Amino acid sequence: MNILRTATVWVAAFILALFLAAFFLTLTAFQLTSDDTGQRILRRSVAISTDIDTVLPAIETDLAAAIAEGDSATVTVPGFPIPVELTREEAATLRGPGLRERILDVAAQRLYDDGGSAWAAGDLDAKRDVERVSTAGAIDYGLGFIRNSTNTVLLIVAVLLAIIVVVLAGVLLLILPWDMRILIAGGVTVFAALPSLAGAVALRFVFRTADGEGDTFVEGMLDLGVDAMWVPIRGFLVLSLFGVALILVATLLLWWTSRLTPPGQSALDTPA
Repeated sequence: MNILRTATVWVAAFILALFLAAFFLTLTAFQLTSDDTGQRILRRSVAISTDIDTVLPAIETDLAAAIAEGDSATVTVPGFPIPVELTREEAATLRGPGLRERILDVAAQRLYDDGGSAWAAGDLDAKRDVERVSTAGAIDYGLGFIRNSTNTVLLIVAVLLAIIVVVLAGVLLLILPWDMRILIAGGVTVFAALPSLAGAVALRFVFRTADGEGDTFVEGMLDLGVDAMWVPIRGFLVLSLFGVALILVATLLLWWTSRLTPPGQSALDTPA
């Protein structure tokens, strides 16, 4: 009976760890695609893709000309691949860093709402020359994942996974003796978080060491990938350390209770 119970515990713990890992990954993706973090990443991608610091003086000149030629309430930023609408007052007063920030804010918002289609909204003949089978191409493809609709789907999936995790954890607690619960909780957390941490670190290393071949766009996208990886790395590192801390605490408790357990009796044999 003890062997069957032990096997049941380990199988239940393994299944819980799998669902917990899926929950952690979904939660990380939700964080990366959130309004704040997602738009911050998209703003930087727009700045890299458009080389805005170089073209900003020309945009200012064309914007002044557009204001002089018309009297509409809004003005579309001339020559920018993503349609950016400014009020007439903004177009007349914003210059330099202020104009740059406003353009990037609006462009990032459009990308977050509409996805990659926003790049073609201003010029249907425009083409972004990004090689898909490449590191930078993978990053560029990943940027299309960052949008409001994706974030909503991830939230729903995260909630469903959280419910499954809570149910499985409740079942596991019912069949575990009290002095093993912390140990199993720590082990499950480490098992779920550590592989993802290793994967995020490895991916960051790939981005960091990839050859940009002197292409400013590619190098900028690689730097963006390196920085973006800090989000999952921080999250999975905290979870891994939390799991290790639980294991250490549980080990100390088991050592203490083992002094009170009769010889030949396992901790799993103690009453729940």
